[in-house]
Amino acid sequence: MLPPIPKLEDHSISCRNGFLPDHLPLRRLPDRYYEPWEDLIDNLQALILTKRIRSAVNRIPQLSVSRLQTEAELQRAYSVLGFICHSYIWGGDRPAQVSPTS
Repeated sequence: MLPPIPKLEDHSISCRNGFLPDHLPLRRLPDRYYEPWEDLIDNLQALILTKRIRSAVNRIPQLSVSRLQTEAELQRAYSVLGFICHSYIWGGDRPAQVSPTS
């Protein structure tokens, strides 16, 4: 017997928008605690073009994700951190080595 067909809604897929969510993603994380991430993203293009992205990332504090409360906030943080990480690695003359901190 075949397993039941999965429900699209269980995977954040809608019939109306396909693979796009029914609601718009957050434009900014609402908690001011995350302003260092958001401020960096606001200036990301200029920081990459002037090759200052790595020094800017090195200056921001290490923040906890424990204050993220909703799925929308987690998705926003995931996107922001993904862009920051990608920019850090590829934003210089040579790719940067990134090592986990203990």
